[in-house]
Amino acid sequence: MNIRRAQITDAAEIAKVHVKSWQQSYRGLVDDDYLLEMSVTEREERWREWLMQKSHIVLVLEDENKELCGFISGGSIRSQHPYESEVYAFYLLKEVQLKGHGTKMLKRFSEELLSLGKKSMIVWVLKDNPSKQAYISLGGKKIDEEQITIGKQQILEECFAWDDIAVILTTSKDHMG
Repeated sequence: MNIRRAQITDAAEIAKVHVKSWQQSYRGLVDDDYLLEMSVTEREERWREWLMQKSHIVLVLEDENKELCGFISGGSIRSQHPYESEVYAFYLLKEVQLKGHGTKMLKRFSEELLSLGKKSMIVWVLKDNPSKQAYISLGGKKIDEEQITIGKQQILEECFAWDDIAVILTTSKDHMG
């Protein structure tokens, strides 16, 4: 497995992973109708735009055949919380989850943020998403929650934060992804 910076040419593959990982991981949490209606084409267009933004960090995980099987993206914080940066999206395909790849990706992402002078970070995660345990095991503290709308559904989302993301680099737990 290889983690690298995404390029604009990765937009289509990132979009496929985005949609497929939602369909795999959020079944039972998000309405099936919404998951089935997710469009790779629509996501590809958005990812192309995001990948052109220099302030947007996007890392991809590729397998031994150079097929994308996960990604993490983020940058400056988008909310009023007193933190410097935020994970915007972080998804792995089911077949590579729970093998330590997510932890490695979050650590590499944290290194990228630290190299930009960012020291603190948040991530929002669906309350019922079991992968939130990985954030907790890597030192994330719950600081907030809010109701969001996905399709026609109201879902609770929780915010986890790190005052010092360097703690992620020193935590040896490999519970994520």
